[in-house]
Amino acid sequence: MERPVVHIEFLLSRKSVPATQEDSVIARDLLDTLVAHRETCVGMAANMIGELKRIIAFYDGVLI
Repeated sequence: MERPVVHIEFLLSRKSVPATQEDSVIARDLLDTLVAHRETCVGMAANMIGELKRIIAFYDGVLI
């Protein structure tokens, strides 16, 4: 599910915690959001969709 992108610096600067297997839904949402913004973005971190987890997604030319 595509989520809104957070632009508030205070929220983006908060410390994230390690991700677990249970956070796979967040990872999928992050990937969906990245795909929706692929024209202007090559990578995103989970804090950019409001989740304080250490998850990143990036576009390397192949979409899954």
